[in-house]
Amino acid sequence: MMILMRFALLALALLAPLAAPAIAQDAAPPSSAEPVTVSPAEGNWGCVALVDNTKAGLLTIFAGSYGYASSTFGSTASGTGTAQMGSDGLKFLDGNLTTVGITTGLVSFDANGNDVLTLYTPDKPVLTCTPR
Repeated sequence: MMILMRFALLALALLAPLAAPAIAQDAAPPSSAEPVTVSPAEGNWGCVALVDNTKAGLLTIFAGSYGYASSTFGSTASGTGTAQMGSDGLKFLDGNLTTVGITTGLVSFDANGNDVLTLYTPDKPVLTCTPR
């Protein structure tokens, strides 16, 4: 009887590792279309208007929301909104910047290798921002 129990335990111990790969295959593969949660656009930015190279305002972006403070008193661009974060920038979904036509921001590098966030309307770039 003891020999039979030992044989059964030994057989079970030898067969258990063979079942592990089959169990591991039950897990769902990771999704390649998961949303971006960290973006190079996150942070505090000082912006300059491309039309005349004057200070335009301060932009803060964090975790899918933004706040913009225009240097022009009473500007309708000042306020908050939400954004979809991307691996190379962001898309403004709503809020004050969208009401003045700004739709996207793209992070790139200047000639010295410093980060630059450029804000675009559907037609053209309108602001460049540098980290603060």
